Amino acid sequence: MASACQFTSGNRIWGFDSLIFVTVGTSSFDPLIEAIDHQVETGLIADSVVAQIGRGRYEPSHIRYFRFIRSLDSAYERADVIISTGGAGTTLECVTRGLRLVSVENTTLMEGHQSELISELESKGHLIWCRDLGNLHTIIEKAKKKTFIPFKPEPPTVHLSILEYLS
Repeated sequence: MASACQFTSGNRIWGFDSLIFVTVGTSSFDPLIEAIDHQVETGLIADSVVAQIGRGRYEPSHIRYFRFIRSLDSAYERADVIISTGGAGTTLECVTRGLRLVSVENTTLMEGHQSELISELESKGHLIWCRDLGNLHTIIEKAKKKTFIPFKPEPPTVHLSILEYLS
């Protein structure tokens, strides 16, 4: 049975052999949470799963969850695989660390920018894009075996253009 996830002081997650951490950030993405909850219920996913469900309405029955926490760093460090929406914040935070990231486009948002970011980062080996939530369990197993390439952002150069313009 699921329960709200309890964290000890310092937000360290304890007691898991293999941990899948799911985060939806500050918004919600109930289809993702429902899919992973169902795949745990049916045994397709055997790992322990902790989810940050944000403002979602769906409360899972088969995984531990919480809504918000000050920092997700301890969850990122402890997780064997991280599953997240394609939002830029979490995505870039994970890929710059070289973490095992599975990205799922949050199709409930109207922005449509997530697919561009996910596609570009997947093409360079920084993450795996899960295009079908029904295959999430298979993608998790693939992520456990894959070597991810940390994203190295280019040094900013806009200041050089400004200096050149001002000269």
